[in-house]
Parts: sequence; C-alpha cells; structure tokens
Amino acid sequence: MIVRLPRSLPRSLLGQFVALHVVTALVASVALSFGVAMLLHSTADHYQRRLLRQQAATVASALPASAPLRSDALTDGMAIAVVDRNRFVLMARGPARPHIIAAAPMDRSAHFFRRGVIEAYSLPARGGRWIVASQDSAAPEVVTDDIVSAFLKRFALLVLPIAALVPLIGTLLTRRLTRRMKAVSATAAAIGPHSLDTRLPRGTLPTEVEPLAVATNEALDRLEEGFRTQAAFAADIAHELRTPLAVIRLRADAVDDATVKAALLASVDRAARVVTQLLALADLERPVEEDGEPLDLGALAATVVAGRAPPIITGGRTIALDDRSSGIGITGYPAAIILALENLVDNAVRHTPPGTAIVVQVGPGPCIGVTDNGDGVAPDQLTRLKDRFWRADGSRSEGSGIGLSIVDRVARAHHGVLDVATGPGGRGLRFTMTLGPSSS
Repeated sequence: MIVRLPRSLPRSLLGQFVALHVVTALVASVALSFGVAMLLHSTADHYQRRLLRQQAATVASALPASAPLRSDALTDGMAIAVVDRNRFVLMARGPARPHIIAAAPMDRSAHFFRRGVIEAYSLPARGGRWIVASQDSAAPEVVTDDIVSAFLKRFALLVLPIAALVPLIGTLLTRRLTRRMKAVSATAAAIGPHSLDTRLPRGTLPTEVEPLAVATNEALDRLEEGFRTQAAFAADIAHELRTPLAVIRLRADAVDDATVKAALLASVDRAARVVTQLLALADLERPVEEDGEPLDLGALAATVVAGRAPPIITGGRTIALDDRSSGIGITGYPAAIILALENLVDNAVRHTPPGTAIVVQVGPGPCIGVTDNGDGVAPDQLTRLKDRFWRADGSRSEGSGIGLSIVDRVARAHHGVLDVATGPGGRGLRFTMTLGPSSS
C-alpha cells in the first residue's frame, strides 16, 4: 500500500518538519493563550463572586430590620440592596440597579447571576428578605479585568517568541539529520558495477533508518556476488567454446565443396567473434582505473581501419581515417576499444549499400566514432539502436544483434557514453563513443 502525502505538504523531510512544527507552534500558542485567558477569567470571576458572597453574608449577619446599611461594608464598584418579597427596596447602598433587583432569583437558595457587565448575588435572609449584592465589572474602580487584559498582552509577547523558537530549533536539528542522510545517499549514488564493494556507513543514521542501511548493504552483498558469478560464467563459457570452434574450423577447412566450406567458415568466424565479445565483456567488469593501460586512440583506430579496409573496398565501399587526436593520453582497455570500433565499422558495412563512404573519426578530445552516408534510420528509432537484438526492419541479419549494445557497454566501462545521431547532411548515421574524464 502506497501512502501519498497531501499536495499541500512539501516533499522534502526538512520542509515537512518545518511546516508541521510551524502549524504545531501556532496551534499550541493559540490554545495556550485561550486556555490561560479562560483560567484567568475564571479566577477573576471566582474572586469577584467570593467578594459578593462575603459582602452579602456581612450584611445578612448585621441585619436587624431597622439597622441601616453601613457604607464601610461596601467595596468600590459594589451595590447592596435589601428587598422584600415584592422586590421593594428596604435598604440600599451604592448605585441603584433596578434591572438587577428585577432579575434577582428569590427563593430559598442563594444564586449568582449576571446581566451584561453586572455580576450579582442573591442571598435569602431572615424575615422574608433577600440581599442582592452586585458588582459592575466595567467600573473604573474594578481592576480585575484590567489586570487580566494586561497579563494576556504580556503573556502573548512571551509566548510568540517561544513559539517561533521551537520550529527554529527543530529545523536546525532536522538539517543536521538530513545532512547525514545526504552523505549516506551520496555514498549510495556512487555505487556502480565497478564499486560494488562499497557499503553504506553504519552508525551514522538514526536508529529508525539504520535497518534500511543494513538491508541495502545485504542487497549489495547479493548483487556483488551475482555480478561476480555472471562475469565468471561468461568467461568460462567463452573459454570452453574456443577449443570446439577451433576443431570445427579445422574440419571445415577439409570440406571439398567451396560453397559449403565458405558458409561453414563464415558461421565459425561469427561464433568465434561472439566468444571474443563475451571475453571482452568479462574483462570490462574490472575497474578501468585499476587494470587499464595507456591508450593511443589514433593508433587503435588505424589498426582497425587497416584490418577492415580490404573486405570493405572489395564490397564496393570506401573507408577513411580522420585522426584529430593530437596525442591525447587516456587510460583504458585497448582490446575493448578495438572491439567496439570493429563493431561500429562492421555495423556500417552490414547496413549500408555499396558505394557508401565510411569514415572513422578520432578526436578532437577523448572520442572515437564512425560515420557513414548510407540510408540511415528514422529519427524516432535512433535511441533503440543500442538495444540488444533490435533491428529497424524487424528482420534477422547475419550479425549477432549485440554489437551496438557491446559498444555502449565499452563506453560506459570507460566512464563515457555512446551517442547516436544522423550523419552530416541528414544522411547516414554517426556513432560517437566519448570517454569520460574519470578515465584519464
């Protein structure tokens, strides 16, 4: 099951961490501010109600019926009224608040009630009377709400920097973590056919990610063993085929029928060429930096042109060498370079009609290639020419079908690339094998 991230979240781990921390900090700041405000207001209300209860109890304990209310029993911003069952005010101190008297619950229980900014308390007393104490929260003398407001402002100034600091610290910690992961990723990206002995470092990743490095190293162990087995198998098969092919060729030479003899020898030579290619591919599994030797691309190209020129000219084609190498010194496998160039020349011969001009080019720079002015192929088929056993017309020819794929493999073994393009003037094909700078 693949879990997809919402489109609103960034794809990077650092971006997701920062985004989640910012959201969390904002939510926490709002929730904390709201909670503190509720707590402060609740505390203020509790304090205010306690004062109302104390004032009402003081007045109730001081009643007889004719005793006047003492003004020193009141606090600033408070009003006290003694009413009868008909809500007639018997005694009062402080501001007159008829709407509070009218709204006061009058039963056998004490009640807190509120009307607008007025907090009030109704307390039954002796003689069928009720004491109604009220406090105006908006009165200038009442400082409780002012204290709450001032505290909330200062609290916000304290919380906001902390809320901004939390994602900043998280970002710094995440960047430290991602730097280690990027270093391990760079090590993994450098692993290739010639560096399969490299393994991901242990002990540098977080505990949760460490099993991934362990599993990757175990997979690389299996892959390295598979590569070695495959290379050894190809080399062993090629060596084992050489002797039977030599015997078959000797017996083919003894055939009297010239036509049959020529066909047999051509088949044997083609099989021997495939064996040679298998051995060359096995050699390419070794790092060129360790087992390579200095190359003279101009001399190698001259050797191939000299060897292939007689049959090419006999077939009605021409071949020429354009050497612009100017003594470029690089390291590589001479046999593999010769094999790749022979494959390019033979490919040009097989797929072009008589009268075609074939040019082997060396340089400028560490590159070597073959150009012809034959019929060429469609532009959309150029990239498929390097696929094994693929042919533009879908038919089988006398080639083995792996020549260009071997050339591509030789180029990659030398840290280079095989480029396929249309020839000059829009005719024919140009195959250029560029060797990478790592091979120098």
